[in-house]
This record gives sequence, structure tokens and C-alpha cells, in this order.
Amino acid sequence: MNNTSTVAKSRRYIGLISVYLGCILINILFSRLCGLLEIPLFLDCIGTLLAAICGGFLPGIIVGYVTNLINSVFNPPTAYYAVISVLIALSASALAYKGFYKKFYKSLVSIPVFTFLGGFLGSLLTYLLYGFGMGEGISAPFAQKLLANGTLSVFSAQLISDVAIDIIDKTVTVLIVYALLKLIPEKIRDSIALTSWQQRPLDRDEIRASHNMDVARRKLSSRIIMIVGSVMCFVAVTTCIISYVIYDQFAQDHFAVMGSVADVSAEAAPVDGVMFITRLASLFIGFFIVVLVFCLWHMKYHMTYPINSMTFAARQFAYNSEEELETGLRSLADLKISTGDEIEKLYEAVLKTMGDTVGYLEDVRVKGEQISRMQNGLIYILADLVESRDKCTGDHVKKTAAYVRLILELLRDSGEYGGVVTDEYIEDVCNCAPLHDIGKIKVSDLILNKPARLNDEEFLEMQKHTTAGKKIIESAMELTGGSSGYLKEALNLATYHHEKWDGSGYPEGLKGEEIPLSARIMAVSDVYDALLSDRSYKKAFSHEEAMRILKEGSGKHFDPVIVRLFSENEDKVRKIEEENRKLINSEKTENDYMRAV
Repeated sequence: MNNTSTVAKSRRYIGLISVYLGCILINILFSRLCGLLEIPLFLDCIGTLLAAICGGFLPGIIVGYVTNLINSVFNPPTAYYAVISVLIALSASALAYKGFYKKFYKSLVSIPVFTFLGGFLGSLLTYLLYGFGMGEGISAPFAQKLLANGTLSVFSAQLISDVAIDIIDKTVTVLIVYALLKLIPEKIRDSIALTSWQQRPLDRDEIRASHNMDVARRKLSSRIIMIVGSVMCFVAVTTCIISYVIYDQFAQDHFAVMGSVADVSAEAAPVDGVMFITRLASLFIGFFIVVLVFCLWHMKYHMTYPINSMTFAARQFAYNSEEELETGLRSLADLKISTGDEIEKLYEAVLKTMGDTVGYLEDVRVKGEQISRMQNGLIYILADLVESRDKCTGDHVKKTAAYVRLILELLRDSGEYGGVVTDEYIEDVCNCAPLHDIGKIKVSDLILNKPARLNDEEFLEMQKHTTAGKKIIESAMELTGGSSGYLKEALNLATYHHEKWDGSGYPEGLKGEEIPLSARIMAVSDVYDALLSDRSYKKAFSHEEAMRILKEGSGKHFDPVIVRLFSENEDKVRKIEEENRKLINSEKTENDYMRAV
């Protein structure tokens, strides 16, 4: 952390302390004003609520606790009620977090909550502090009038008077606080929040998302709370027991001496014991809550938020694409965790590991693309070698591959066979499409290049190129030790591209959707290109004639869905045909030039 940020952080904390001291002053001034004007209200937690609502749990608790300590200088029993102020601060902060002070009617919900804490619990505390007797506070005159009727017990009279006055007190307090909140600009209210970010500050949605992660059965924060709470409870209980033993011994000696010189009964000692334990416990509980909340606050910004946000960013690290990898790495780097301890070291290690992983995956991706291009190039070379033996087919391999890609994209865009035609499937089929006639390598040159129609015997021999292609691909699959989608589709194309929709094709006589989709697509592409090409036994058909033959074969030779999409997109089909014709003519011209040279 540089000096500029350190100075800015120090100035911010000085400003926050000044604001919270102002809240303490508000508590004291309103309380004193009520006393001077002899108004039977407390109004001693207005600043506490402001600090809790704007600053959070810790500022509210500290303001409430310190206010009681300062007031105890003038009125010592006030210190025992610090626990009540702390509980009110906790409640106000929790309600503010839930948005209860954004709407007026919601803010009124806090009145009964504060009344219960200040009126009911406060009355119970008063009853115990004064040895099951009447208190001496603002409510005492009212309680004494109720008690004078003779129908209520001391506790009941005290409770009714405390709750009645507290309802009015907390109503006035909430109204004043709500009015002040509306006068304070939202930007200033947000700046009063006490934070100690050791990373990039998180917004509420990010905090909620990190907290909603699946976590271990026991959270680290829960363990720390349990440890701190257990230690403080042990210290508090031990101190109370020791103090009470000492007090009890002193009380017995004191009452024994007093009883010998005056008419004082030792039976009063237990009552004083209850008062002593109540005072001690109230002081300890208030202090215990302050310490525990401070530990939670410190742990939240120095441990919980850094670890949770780092875990959340790591879990969102996706390997689906290069963009998602880069986005995940930027999200992790953007946290900028700087706790200055082992957590920061862990963050740096995780960030470095993720960065190295992204770099490694990028290298793998580049090498994978190189291998894929080399593989596709070898396939075309192999297909060209096979095709070069057949002097009649021209650039049949490239043209059929182009038609296959067009049909696949049309199927994907139309939603036909949506569960099958994915982007991965399209690439697999297109890349292995040149291998559909790989089996012709096993067919005699005399049959491949016969300048006339084949007789029945020769045609049967030609048909064997499908089963020959199947054996070649199966051998490749055995060598690679698996049946990837790529080789599986190569097998389907080589074996079944001469099957027919009505079952009259070869080699297995499959029909309808028994024929693999890739082979049905190749059947249309293969026949269409053959119709448009010159052969030794025929002249090339026109595009219109070829389309007519395909439509006549729909539902007989070809898949009707594929023929329909193919015929509905004649403009795209013609474009591929024209581009391939130009490419072929260009290559022919270049070859003629090279031979002439």
C-alpha cells in the first residue's frame, strides 16, 4: 500500500471517528435536554440509531456503549444499562440492513422492537439491580402511583410504567431519526459506513453471491465466533464466581459485625448478592457483545470477505472458451486482496496458478488448432490421392464437403434434428466428409476409369467401396484406441452414404432414420454434385434438372427434410457451385501455365 492511499485511509478514519463522536454528543445533548426541561423521556439513543443505521453494527454498538459510560460519570447506575443500548444498536443495524428505514411505515416496525429491549428487558434489569425493589429512574413516580393502588406488585408496576414511557420515548426517537436520515444525502450516509476493505470493495450483490456458495459443514467464521465466545464466557463466568465468593464472604463478615451493634439481619445478604451479580453480569454482557462484534467486524474484512470472494472467483473460473478464461482471470485479479498476511500470500499463489493455467491452456489450444489443421490437411491429401485415381470425378471431395456444411448449417438454424446437429457435430462431419469415398482405394482402376456404364458385375465390385471404407476407418479407430465423434462420423459417411431412405440402398439396406444423419446429408450432396459433373457415360445436368431429380427422389432415395431445406435455399447452393467452378477453372489455368513453362 503506497503512502497516498495510507494517508487517505487515515483521513477517512479520522473523519468517521469525528462523526461517531458527534453521534455520542447527540445522545448526551438530547438526554440532558430532556432532564433540563423535565420531560419524562430518555431520548438517549438517537445518535446510537444514526450510527447503527449509517455506520453498521460496530459504530452503533460503540456509540451506545460509550454514551452509557460517559453518562455513568454523572449517574453511576447508567453504566449497568449499557447492555440495553448495545442490544438496541444491534437491532437497529439489522433492521437497516433489511431496508426497514427506506420507507416510513417500515421504520415504525422498529418501535416495538426497541420498546421490548428498553422497556421490558430494561424493567427486568431495574428490578434485579434494585434488589426486587422499585427503581429510581424517570418511570419511578408513575410506578409508585400504580403501586399505591394496591392491586399490582412492585415488578408489575415497574414493568407497566417502563413499557408505557418507553413506547413514547422510542416512537419520538424513531421519528427524529427517520427525519434526520431524510435530511442527510444518501451519498453522505453511505460514506459513514465503517469498513476496512483489504481488497476491492464488494457491492451487496457480490457479498450475497459469495455468502450463498455451498460451503463446508462448519464455516471458519463460526469456528472463530465459537472460540472467542467460549473464551469470553469462561472468563466472565469465572470472574463472576470469584467476585461473588469474595463479595459473599465480605457481606457475611459485614453483616455479622453490623448485627452485633445494630438490629440488622443477615437475611438481607442474599438480596444484595442478587444485586451484585446482576450489576456484574450486565457490565460483562455489554462488554462481551462489544468485543465479540469487533472481532466479527475485523474478521469479516480481513478474513471472510477475502476468502469468500477469492473462492467465489475461483469457482466461476470456466474452461469453456478463451474469453471465459480471460474473464475469470480478470475477475480474480480485480479483487486486489492486500491483507498483508497468509491470506494475501494464498491469493497471490492462486492468482499465479490461474494465470499459468490460462497460459498453458492457451498453448494447448494453439497446438490443438495446429494439429487439427494438419489433420484436416492430411485428410484432404489422402482424399485427393484416392480421387486422383478416378479421372472422372474432378474436385468432387471439396464440392461435396461444401454442400455438406451448407445442409448442416441449415438444419441447425431451422431446428431440425436439434438434439443432434450441434456446432461440434457440424465440425466433426465437415472435417471427415472428404473421407466418404476412402474405400475406392480398394477398387480397381479399370472399374473406376471405365469410359462407359458399369455392367452388373462391375457395379457390384464398385459397391464394395463402402464396406472397404468401413474397414479402413475401423482400423484407424483401433489404432487411436477409441471411437471419437470425429471417427464415428467418418465411419458413418464411408459406410452408409449410398443407403436410401426407402431401404433400397447398399451395403446394409437401411431405411429412414436408421441411416445415420451424416450419411443422409452426404447422399444429397454426393448425388447433386455427380449430376452437375461430366462423366464418361453422360454430360453434366443443369442445376434445374439436378434439383428436379432430387425432389423426385425425396422420400425414396433422400431424406425429405434435407431435400426440402436444400431446395428452399437454391441461391446458397448456386453460390457454392459458382465459387467452386471459379476455383477449379483458376487451378486448371495455373496448371496449364506450369506445364507450358
